Amino acid sequence: MICIYCSSSYIVLNGHDNKGVQRYKCNDCHRRFCEKGIFVRHRFSKEIIINAIFLRSFPLSTRNVKRILKKIEFVKVSHVSIYNWVVKFAPYLIKLSLIKPINFSSIWHVDEKFIHVKGSKDPHAYLWIVSDSNSNIIAIHVSFERDCNNAKIVLQKAKEISGFSPEIIISDGLKGYKRACKKVFGRKTRHVIAHFEAVGIVHNKKLMKLSNNRAERINEFPALWLHVCRGFKRLDRAILFIEFFVINYNYLMEHPSKEKPKVEWEMVESIMRK
Repeated sequence: MICIYCSSSYIVLNGHDNKGVQRYKCNDCHRRFCEKGIFVRHRFSKEIIINAIFLRSFPLSTRNVKRILKKIEFVKVSHVSIYNWVVKFAPYLIKLSLIKPINFSSIWHVDEKFIHVKGSKDPHAYLWIVSDSNSNIIAIHVSFERDCNNAKIVLQKAKEISGFSPEIIISDGLKGYKRACKKVFGRKTRHVIAHFEAVGIVHNKKLMKLSNNRAERINEFPALWLHVCRGFKRLDRAILFIEFFVINYNYLMEHPSKEKPKVEWEMVESIMRK
């Protein structure tokens, strides 16, 4: 058992509540919690909640998840409760990136796509995705504008997450990328503008043909997953749900080029139960 607030292992027993549930106290942050951990004060068991979050990691709406739980688990859960569970417990899945970091390649792709977020001046908001040549998503960013400043934000975020600058970054013809790449990565990173047609370059004395088709292919996965959402009413919720998708895509989803996921769902359950 570890502290649910500071993740410290210096905890002691602190009696029981009225229902006989064991309580603990953390000697580091001096806060109290019970053995149910982050699932305290929930009507449904932690198994039901974890199963609901697992089902929502697929391109299923909260209403479809509700129907599956009613058929499989024989429980009647509101679709609003499932939505609230994802909002509350999705941040705990970010621990996967700390426990098992990904070794990203030195060739990156960056692209943006339209999504629906209420409050945008344009008909659409923009989802920026930076990925590597191994089809791993490095960073995401959601903005109301498609300009150089937001390109800088997502590239800087990708640099901080990976811990290095890429040797080559491939983008489409958006003019903001040229200035953003030079500002964030410097001159050592080679910026290649290529969309669907491959562009031939010489890198490390080897002829390479590069295009942004890989980024377009990756964009199909969040498009399918976000289709059931039918848009977002708030920008912060859009970012939260897309980060939830990124964790699922990088760690839990089976890719055609990979034999098995990087992390089995059992590890996610153990993390959320602590």
